[in-house]
Amino acid sequence: MADDSYTQSKTFDALNSRGLAGKREYVRSLEQRRDEEALSLLVECLCDESWYLRELAEEALLRVGERATPVLLPLLEQGLWFTRTSAVRVLGRYARRDAVPALVRLTEDANETVAAAARESLAQIARKGGAIVVARALNALPPDLRRRRFDEISVRDRHLGERIDRMMRNDELMSRELGDDPSDASPLVRASEEGLEALTGSASEERPPAPGSGRGESPSR
Repeated sequence: MADDSYTQSKTFDALNSRGLAGKREYVRSLEQRRDEEALSLLVECLCDESWYLRELAEEALLRVGERATPVLLPLLEQGLWFTRTSAVRVLGRYARRDAVPALVRLTEDANETVAAAARESLAQIARKGGAIVVARALNALPPDLRRRRFDEISVRDRHLGERIDRMMRNDELMSRELGDDPSDASPLVRASEEGLEALTGSASEERPPAPGSGRGESPSR
């Protein structure tokens, strides 16, 4: 173990002395290896003070494939702000639905860079099949906080906000079990959205519920 630590220390000393080219080559070599140790070292790069090294590691983790994401999930709960930010961005790009609860918490992070990255990643996940997971996570929040999080998504993507709004109005979607890996492809979600399309197609004159009328009230109030 001591020898491993010494080797890694010498590696980073070499990187520091060789500058940007050395860092680029180091990350490229880890990406090409793609074994468990290489993934761990790429994650270690996200903890480095060099923004350039972190950026290279983020890009490499995106190219490695989704199998790299489990090692990133623990970083959402610990580490320096720039490490959390990197992990948030990569998990958002991969649309990891299991990261949603932690991302919702990070929208309140004391560091605004982390919080902004978490908001953007939530929107990315919602666009890529995770709208129901985001809707349920928001629905579990206290009303004032729920409205803030909902508004942040709506500002980024109005149509996505409208879709999440509809989901949050649906008591069945908010309360029923959706399986171990809930997604927008689940039968219950698909049935609710297909039913809405049929309803709006055949009854376009029907007026929506008035604001403040109980179940039909917008969750963004």
